[in-house]
Amino acid sequence: MAVLVLVTVPTLVWMLGPGATWVLEHIDHVTVFAEDKDRAAALAAIRGNVLAVATGLAAMLAVFYTARNADTARRTFQLGERGHDTDRFSKAVEQLGSGQAPVRLGGLYALEQLAQNNPALRQTIVDVICAYLRMPWTPPDAKDRHQQVRAAQRAARTPASGRAQARAGRDPDEERQVRLTAQRLLTDHLRCYQRRWWQRRTAVNQRYWPGISLDLTGAVLISLELSCCRMHRAHFSEALFTGDADFMGATFTGDAWFNGATFTGTVRFNTTTFTRLADFKEARFTGIHAYFNGATFTGEARFNRATFTSHADFDGATFANYSRFDGTAFTGGAQFTQAAFVENPGFNHTRNSRIYVANARVAGREWRTASNVVTGPTGEVLKPTHPPDDGAKDEHAGGGPTASS
Repeated sequence: MAVLVLVTVPTLVWMLGPGATWVLEHIDHVTVFAEDKDRAAALAAIRGNVLAVATGLAAMLAVFYTARNADTARRTFQLGERGHDTDRFSKAVEQLGSGQAPVRLGGLYALEQLAQNNPALRQTIVDVICAYLRMPWTPPDAKDRHQQVRAAQRAARTPASGRAQARAGRDPDEERQVRLTAQRLLTDHLRCYQRRWWQRRTAVNQRYWPGISLDLTGAVLISLELSCCRMHRAHFSEALFTGDADFMGATFTGDAWFNGATFTGTVRFNTTTFTRLADFKEARFTGIHAYFNGATFTGEARFNRATFTSHADFDGATFANYSRFDGTAFTGGAQFTQAAFVENPGFNHTRNSRIYVANARVAGREWRTASNVVTGPTGEVLKPTHPPDDGAKDEHAGGGPTASS
């Protein structure tokens, strides 16, 4: 740019002086004019053209510097915004460490708002919320409610210093509300409804955060509700699900890890889609019912050594890859009616199980052999029988024994 200026300015000065005459004589080859005024007009035209070109160059130079200054200002503004976001993030994380529940709630909502306005920070903020849920915590026992009320009454009658000391620890009931809020925030931003062609864009969750992964390994989760949610990788290994757990209609676009997890209530994986690995090895289902009706396992499905103490329902499930139930204990019975397997599922070494697999299809053919299997304590097959009648099937679906078993 400096070289261009050093060359342009002397050239412009020369062209406005004797240079115009030189151009007229050596480029235009005009040396004779009828009158002096014609010569003056020709020189003026040349100088006017030179001035027009110089004005254009100056305008281009001004535009260049304006754009450069604007880019510098934009970068400065972005750095300022980034520093402001970093400050807000730090303050919100500090709030999560507070001993007062309202302050922790404020930190959660501050993080949510920050993530909503900054897509680049969403996964980081979700990781922070998941880390909070992974912190050790024991759910409050309903039997201790009366004792907690009495303790609160005694604390109210103590001096101010005593009350401050009594409130130094986190109240289990208040912490439960904070954790429920954290779970609800995740659900609000992971729920993804598929918009139909007749629906408006407002029918879709405008607050949905795509491509989010969850790491809730070993977390204590309270009545987790992730129905119709869409997430990438999900780690629930060794997690404790207290109350019911609802994943109905959810979609896992990456691996889903539930190995070693414990479900204490009713579990719903109805119409859930696992596009990659679904690992439920050594998971424990101790609730009333475990529903996997219509679930789609596109990747490998692992239920090795899982324990179902109540009825397990896999009616209409699709296993488009390898499925393994080796060593699984279906003590409350399991139904695989009209399930579809890409190959023979592995039910080796199941223990004390009643497995009903009538009308299932393996590699496109209906599976009729040993459609109702009863296994012993060590996994030996005690009674392969024919499918029960409709009445027996209904009784079995409710958790009672089948007629054949």
